[in-house]
Amino acid sequence: MYIFIAIIFIAELIIAHFIISNLIKWDERVRYYNACVKTFNPLLQTCLQYGRCLVSSFKNSFEGVILYVKKKREQFISKIIFAVAIYSLLIIFKIKTNKAKKIYKLAGAIKDLVLELAV
Repeated sequence: MYIFIAIIFIAELIIAHFIISNLIKWDERVRYYNACVKTFNPLLQTCLQYGRCLVSSFKNSFEGVILYVKKKREQFISKIIFAVAIYSLLIIFKIKTNKAKKIYKLAGAIKDLVLELAV
């Protein structure tokens, strides 16, 4: 009976020794990784700030491109509307009367002047 209790006690000691030795190894690994993290933390913060700046500059440039495209589209549409209006007026004046030739030439000159100033 005493031998059985001694064997169980020794087995518990072996298991406790195994658990304690593994805890010590794991603690050393955690300390090593903690030291690595402390060493590289400022470098990582600098890299993250640089990445944020890159993303911000990309966002700003992309917004600039979008605004440029919208502006050019509006200019293009306004030029088309203006040209259609001028040409329709010119056609109307030309068809209605032959005496409106002076008005036709004046409207053509105004159209050319406005198109030169718009560009």
